[in-house]
Amino acid sequence: MIAGLGAWLFWSQFSNLSTLSWFYERAQYVHNLRGSALPNPDYDLHSLPWKQTSPKLFDLQPGRLTLVTNAEPFGYQLFAAVDTNGAKAADIQFDVNIESGGVTIGLLQAGKWIVNNSSQRAGPFVDSNSTQLGYGRSITVVIANNNAAGETRLTVNSFRLYLRK
Repeated sequence: MIAGLGAWLFWSQFSNLSTLSWFYERAQYVHNLRGSALPNPDYDLHSLPWKQTSPKLFDLQPGRLTLVTNAEPFGYQLFAAVDTNGAKAADIQFDVNIESGGVTIGLLQAGKWIVNNSSQRAGPFVDSNSTQLGYGRSITVVIANNNAAGETRLTVNSFRLYLRK
C-alpha cells in the first residue's frame, strides 16, 4: 500500500512538471515565431464568427478590424465562440495598434480565462500565447476593454488561432 501511494505521489508530481514543461516550451516556440505566422491557422481575423456586446464602433474590413469600445471599464466588447474539434492545445498570435486606452485579448473556456494578454499603452501590441485546453468542446476568443477611465480605440491588424491535437 505504501509503494502504491508512493507511485501515485511520484506520478502526480511528474504529471504537473510535465504539463509545466510543455507550456513553457510551447509558449517559447510561439513567441519566437511572433514576426511570422505559424502555418495554416484554424481561424483568423475574418473567419472568426465575431459577436458584439455594445462597442461604439465595430468595423471589419479586409486586412483589419477597427474597434472603439464603450466606456464600461474591463467590459467584454467582442467575442467569438468556436468548436475545438477535440484539440488539446491552442495558440494565439495577434497584431494590434492601440490608439488610446487599453485592451485584453485572450481565450475563455467554460466561462473562465485560460490565457490572456493585456496592454494599456498606446502603440503597437504584438504578442502570442499558448494554453492547454480542458475537456470542453468550445472556446471563446475575447477582446475586452482594459481601461478604467473609459473607452479604448484600437485596430486589429491580424489575429490567428491555432488548435493543436
